[in-house]
Amino acid sequence: MTLRVFVEVSDKYLWTLKPFSYLFNVYWSTLQPVVIGGYKKPDFSLPDNFEFYQIDEENYPAKKWSDGMLRFFRAYNDDHFVFMLSDYWLCRTVDIRGVAACHDYIVERPEVLRIDLTDDRLYAGGRKDIGAWGCYDMIETESDTPYQMSTQAAIWSRKLFLSLLIPGKSPWEVELHTRPPESMRVLGTRQMPVRYANALLKGSVDWHQLRRIPTEHLNHIKDNEWLPE
Repeated sequence: MTLRVFVEVSDKYLWTLKPFSYLFNVYWSTLQPVVIGGYKKPDFSLPDNFEFYQIDEENYPAKKWSDGMLRFFRAYNDDHFVFMLSDYWLCRTVDIRGVAACHDYIVERPEVLRIDLTDDRLYAGGRKDIGAWGCYDMIETESDTPYQMSTQAAIWSRKLFLSLLIPGKSPWEVELHTRPPESMRVLGTRQMPVRYANALLKGSVDWHQLRRIPTEHLNHIKDNEWLPE
């Protein structure tokens, strides 16, 4: 089954979908299916490889973020998916073969909760090398390592992800306080197939991060007035 990318967005940050989708199609592929999960439908068009799923008519408060995610992912039956947030703006060509290799790896190992596609697990502490998978060096973090439920870009097992989500939790509570059992493994690679700028910091544009985006594409975003004033 095709590995789809699922992206969460709130009403306040609908505008981020313009630069997100533009950079996504520059650095990933116009053929890569993307599902946006949000509330208010955007009043602008999305690329043909993007679809919008309306979680509910009104945006859930932050303390009910997990409720929205439960509703979002229960609406689909993908065994595995890539999860991203709308302020993860790609800044380098995605290693599509690397993503595919990680997908193959997790498909064969039902005990794996997620495989990090960034450097989140590489620098999390408590990691160990567990061998090569093709051209990729796989790593694993111990179950007591912080942020085992990090929302940085990763391939997730939908079944295990849904089993851990509890209603009434904010995204920060999910990341910090949800502790997967030792039976659920969290992995990553040394090669980091997906690289992006974390475009927002405390709700505002992080210009330090945006400098990671090549000038021609950052200028395209500015020229189209996709950034808030």
